[in-house]
Amino acid sequence: MRAAAARLPLQPSRFVSRLLKAEFIPGKVSCLRARRLHTVSKTDVLVEDAKRENWRRRVDLAACYRGFEKFGLHEGVCNHLSMMAPAADGRGQVMLLIPYGLHWSEVRASSFVGLNERSEVVEGDGKAEISAATIHLGVHNARPDAVCVFHLHPPYCTAIGSLKNPELRMCHQNSCRFYNCIAYDRDYSGHSHDDEEGMRIGRQLGDKSLLFMCNHGVLVVAETAAKAFDDIYYLERACMTQVLALSTGEALFELPEELVSQVHEQFHKENDVAKMNFSGAHFESVKRILAKENPDFME
Repeated sequence: MRAAAARLPLQPSRFVSRLLKAEFIPGKVSCLRARRLHTVSKTDVLVEDAKRENWRRRVDLAACYRGFEKFGLHEGVCNHLSMMAPAADGRGQVMLLIPYGLHWSEVRASSFVGLNERSEVVEGDGKAEISAATIHLGVHNARPDAVCVFHLHPPYCTAIGSLKNPELRMCHQNSCRFYNCIAYDRDYSGHSHDDEEGMRIGRQLGDKSLLFMCNHGVLVVAETAAKAFDDIYYLERACMTQVLALSTGEALFELPEELVSQVHEQFHKENDVAKMNFSGAHFESVKRILAKENPDFME
């Protein structure tokens, strides 16, 4: 978690930055500027920016919970999505997580508890489920690049992960998005009660962004809520296509690896601005729908 904190420098807002740099010019208005310079410290600016960013991430995380609930990818009060954020008081980072017993359709930006690196609640009211706290803190520690760690039991992903061969087959364009991005964990051992399980899951994930937790669910790590949301949405669609195709009793027609690699590159081509912005555009569209239907998620 400390490593994650180093990746999130907090910069003063433009308005306050100009205020801090303002020169004293004799006159009535300048005297007002001078007094404001005297009362606004850089520490105050950093705390205010941390609080603002903390809230922005809370809104995004609430949108993910509500969006997945809307698409039927949740399981009531079970499963968890976590996100690292600057602590609202400006002191380091917290892991945002819903308190125990909250249904995903009820989640609001103000709902989250913030946990420190010792699993202590330092923001919000309520307590986190033990297995959620241990798994997510462990994965965040194992993968300090992971701002978001989302664990769900989507129906089709979970179905694929329950097969003797749980491999996502490259039989559709959506499948190609995840070529060489998936790890598989076949060592399901029940509920987690300590950080070691989260660290173990992190090791199983390795340098991949998605993990099939076989006989359990799936886990995704990403640098933004938009990317994590988009990955889960399209992974479920890819798994749905595979399950439906196999249900016909016919053999899958799998794409040749050379073509799969080519399509994957097209999805992730760094200089293709449209592709880079796709997950953001998708997520913002979901937020607009939620804002019309259930705007309380932003409260």
